[in-house]
Amino acid sequence: MAERIGAVIERDLESPALWMPSSVMTQADGHVSVFPHIMLDRAKPGLLAVNKAGRRFVNEADSYHDFVAAMLRSNAPTTPAFLICDRGFIRDFGIGLVHPGTKDLTPFVKGCYLFEGQTIEQLAQELDVDHCELRRTVDRYNASAETGIDEEFGRGASELNRVNGDPRSKPNPCLRRIGPGPYYSVAVWPSDLASSAGLTTDSLARVQSGDGKRVSGLYAVGTDASSIFRGTYPGPGTMIGPAIVFGWCAAMDAAGTMDKYLDDREHQAPIVAG
Repeated sequence: MAERIGAVIERDLESPALWMPSSVMTQADGHVSVFPHIMLDRAKPGLLAVNKAGRRFVNEADSYHDFVAAMLRSNAPTTPAFLICDRGFIRDFGIGLVHPGTKDLTPFVKGCYLFEGQTIEQLAQELDVDHCELRRTVDRYNASAETGIDEEFGRGASELNRVNGDPRSKPNPCLRRIGPGPYYSVAVWPSDLASSAGLTTDSLARVQSGDGKRVSGLYAVGTDASSIFRGTYPGPGTMIGPAIVFGWCAAMDAAGTMDKYLDDREHQAPIVAG
C-alpha cells in the first residue's frame, strides 16, 4: 500500500533479514517442533559447529544472526550445519530440544533429531561428512580448549561470548575439551527472525519517496521501516530499541510538538556536576 503512493522499500542492506539457527524435530504425533538456538547452548563450553565439509566456519558463541550469516557465507555447504558435543555436554547444558540432565536420549535419536556415534568417525558417517576432517577439527578445538585461546575464530574473546558461556570453565568460559564418546550432533538450519528491509524513512520516521521527498502523513517504525543497523545485529534490542525511539519521534512530529521540544532542549540551562 505504501509503495502505491510513492514510498520505496530500501534494499541496499548487508542482509534483508535477521537470522537465527533452528533445529527441527517431528514428534510422534506428527507435530513439528522448531527450536531456536539463540543463547542456551552454542556459547557453552564443549560444543562446536561444522559445515558439510566437517570444518568449523564460525565463532559458535557469536550472536544468532552472525552465526547464520557465517553459514550463508561459508565456502562449503552449510545447510544444514551441525552442532557437535559429547554426552557430558548434554548432561550439563542440554542441546536444543534435549534438556540438561536428560538421561534417555533414545527418543531423540529414533526421531532423527540427535545423531549419535560412539566415535568421532562413526558420528561423521551418520552426518555424511569427511571423518578425517571432522577428527582434525575436533583435535584443533580440543587444543584450543587447553590453552583457552581459539586461534581460528576468537571464541570467548568478547563480552557477549563470555556472558553466555560457563564461568566454571577455565581459562575460557566458552571452551572445554570434547571428551570421550558417545558423541552427538543436532542439525541446524537458517531461519528468519525479523526483517531488516523496510520502507525508507528519515530521522523522524517519516516515509520517503523514491526522489527523497516526504510521503505526506505517512510514518513507519519497527519492522515496517528499514533498519538503521542496515541488516547487521549489534546486540539485544536491535529491533525493539529503534521501534521505541522512532515511535516516539513519529508521535511527536505528528502532534506538531517536535520542533518545540527540540527548541526547549536547545535552550535548557546546562547541568553542571558537583
